[in-house]
Amino acid sequence: MKMKRRHQQKLIVVAVALFFLWNIPFLSIWDKNLQLLGFPVFYVYIFLTWLLAVVLCYIVLNRFYE
Repeated sequence: MKMKRRHQQKLIVVAVALFFLWNIPFLSIWDKNLQLLGFPVFYVYIFLTWLLAVVLCYIVLNRFYE
């Protein structure tokens, strides 16, 4: 089964967004000694962006297999 072009484009957009969100300028914004619920803000940022990317990819792939 071949993936439609729009699904491929959505996955590429997610990958490019992660590239920019995990690049040094954005990472340096969150690299501070602040804590959120006992966790460093830097780790919260990394894991929340990662979780968001996984959920978005799941949604795109779920629609692909329908």
